[in-house]
Amino acid sequence: MTAQPSRASRTAVCLAALCLLGTFVGSADAADRELVRLTKAGAQHLEADMLTEASTAFESVLERVPKSVAAQRNLALALSRRAARAITHKDGAAALALIDRALDLHPRRLVYETQRGRALLLAGRMGEALRQAETLVERDKLYGGAWLLLADVRERAGELREALDALGSLQVLRPRDGTLRRRVQNLTRRADAEARFLTHGSGHFIVRYPPDADAEVVRLALTILEDAYADVTADLGIAPRTQAQVVLYEGAEFQRVTGAHSWVGALYHNGVLRVPVRNLQRHRATAERVLAHEFTHHVLRERTPSLPIWWHEGIAQHVEKDASAGRRRRAEIGASFKRQKEVSRLLTLDELRRLKISTVKNAGTVNLFYAQALHFTGWLVDRFGAGALPSFLTALGTGTDIDAAAKRAFGSSVAELYTLWHASI
Repeated sequence: MTAQPSRASRTAVCLAALCLLGTFVGSADAADRELVRLTKAGAQHLEADMLTEASTAFESVLERVPKSVAAQRNLALALSRRAARAITHKDGAAALALIDRALDLHPRRLVYETQRGRALLLAGRMGEALRQAETLVERDKLYGGAWLLLADVRERAGELREALDALGSLQVLRPRDGTLRRRVQNLTRRADAEARFLTHGSGHFIVRYPPDADAEVVRLALTILEDAYADVTADLGIAPRTQAQVVLYEGAEFQRVTGAHSWVGALYHNGVLRVPVRNLQRHRATAERVLAHEFTHHVLRERTPSLPIWWHEGIAQHVEKDASAGRRRRAEIGASFKRQKEVSRLLTLDELRRLKISTVKNAGTVNLFYAQALHFTGWLVDRFGAGALPSFLTALGTGTDIDAAAKRAFGSSVAELYTLWHASI
């Protein structure tokens, strides 16, 4: 969760802008009229969520009236909202630059300082993020955003009991928050399971595992993960900005902690890749495929948070290794689709977009969802070349909307591409 300026905040901004306007109203001087125009434009841009334009307008006001408190606070709010957008897109470095400037203009504002902590966390600067969270908690123990930030930093560091303590303090402030209650329950199960776990960091992963785990199995898991990193980032053309969190489980702990079925080979949820290590050596090829799939979800969720789930699943299946098997599977799916197309049983684009696949109980619909997602992704790569997919994801990761990113990479909107794909079957 990231703190967002409320409608009341935006109204206050407009009032502040109008106060600044009042400073110049009645003056016939051309310079003063320009200040009035810039201030009004900045307020309008803020209301329209045109944040870069708002920032530019208020920067221009400050160049002319450096001591204007109203202009300083309006600019700080515009920068904060841009930082919130960067945090949504998991760009910690960009968010940090924006929020530091906002704090220069409006120091000690709790919302901005919380955003700074989140930016530090995203940028992988864990020690600084922890100090920021602890400072905020000390400053105002009734501010829920500080406790939530502290919990998130502790959880990311694998300090689950400490994260639970922070969430407990937050529950005192939000006793009826059902989402918070469920998070505490899930984290408690994890903390119980991982109480004695050891931690090992590799180049791109932080791995936790039971102290009695077979050392050879842990090394094998790390090898497979690093291989997956190299392959997936090469295929996608993007890489995560921070180390991925991985937890290895033995026996029935994986099912108990995650609630997953016994046949699930791994699970990515809430920023953590959870892996059962049973039969890892005997079924290495399967483990390589599964871990590449789940790591792909991690990369996409960090770098392209606006990517729809059905694209996620199509891309994650596509980058699984064993290219010849993948081609055979797509050929089999294509033949099946020809038959289904004749009786209109393929899912429409609207259905793909609307489906919450984790809640669907019909196995046929689930299988069709995954098959269509894979076949569509494979068709895109075959038609437009392997480089088009990284181009699409890179554009999407910069905040470009999905249709604009699709047009840049593939020359058509998503709906147009889907129609072309459907016609190709």
